[in-house]
Amino acid sequence: MNKLMPYFRLMKKSIILMIVITLSIVITNDGKEILTGFKYSEFENGYLIFKSEIYSITALLMFIYGIYLSYIKFNVAINIKADRKSYIKASIITMIGMGIVFSIFTALWSLILKFVVEYVSGKNALVLGDSAYFVNTFIDIINSSLEMVTTVLYAFSDLSIRRFIMDILGQFLTLFTFSSIGFLFGSILYRLKKKTSIIIFLIIPTIVITLGVTFSIFNTDLIMNYIAMNLADILRFIINVNIRLIIKLLTIVISLTCSVLLLKNAPIKEYAHDLI
Repeated sequence: MNKLMPYFRLMKKSIILMIVITLSIVITNDGKEILTGFKYSEFENGYLIFKSEIYSITALLMFIYGIYLSYIKFNVAINIKADRKSYIKASIITMIGMGIVFSIFTALWSLILKFVVEYVSGKNALVLGDSAYFVNTFIDIINSSLEMVTTVLYAFSDLSIRRFIMDILGQFLTLFTFSSIGFLFGSILYRLKKKTSIIIFLIIPTIVITLGVTFSIFNTDLIMNYIAMNLADILRFIINVNIRLIIKLLTIVISLTCSVLLLKNAPIKEYAHDLI
């Protein structure tokens, strides 16, 4: 642990900055909606549907933080002390710690926000983005769609301690997945030459998207027929908890393994771009 302490101290300011940025964005976004009289919220089936972006915000920031640790801070760390393995361990532990903190904060904020919205509006509220409610709501929507029911009922899920803990664990896995992908993305950027990075991350995706759009324009009926025929299977696959769990775990393992392989012998930034 002593080997990791210098790197934890190096990350201290960025951790504090991340927390401040997250709080600022979340409070500003949700506070603005409340102060403007729920301008973008909808009242449906007896509930005020309040759309909070806290889940997407924390996921995006964790992704960016993963990139920051591998692409920017890695070079600073090995210039101070060239102990790559210790820095990588410290980075992973930091991402886990941040994931836990943000998961607890997200669950608590969503729950508090529900009661604040209900107090201010005087109506029963459903916070979209609060997975303690949203997951079941999403499943209700899908089930209603599959059963060809036109009216979608928004219902709260169980607010037990067990469900609250499960919500935190689920969000932690999501955030750790995003930070791991970001860490891998930053590792790739750190090791690849700029021309190669542009080709892989800009030119190739542009070509793929262009081809996809072109194909969809000329084969709209074919695509729509396929979606219509397989919609039930696709939706059931999306909401399957076990499948989502497996995908997240595999993503974390693959991302971190590839990141370690890329960074464990990586040189300082002046010589870093020695791949492809």
